[in-house]
Amino acid sequence: MTPTPLPQTMEGFEKEIEFLRTLIQDISGKLTRDTGLDQMLEMLDKVGKAAPQLARLVKAQHELASSELDPASLLRQALDELRQEWPEFRAFCEEFDPQIGKNQ
Repeated sequence: MTPTPLPQTMEGFEKEIEFLRTLIQDISGKLTRDTGLDQMLEMLDKVGKAAPQLARLVKAQHELASSELDPASLLRQALDELRQEWPEFRAFCEEFDPQIGKNQ
């Protein structure tokens, strides 16, 4: 099973996380002593599929919130790596910002 793509915004993460938490709570609230084995297995299957996805979303949300994963910083780092590995891109950057060539 291919994991679903992560949301692109923190608001998207919060909505997905809330949805999965509510789903898990609703399913667990429906379990009673009278729940049949087939129905119980179906409910557990749904929770079993939702729980890892919830954990992945919470982890990704936490990582995005950390200062080390600042999007602007990540973009600068990626561009710096491209400049080091791709001579044509380095020349393009130096053409528009001569200071870049002096920092290399």
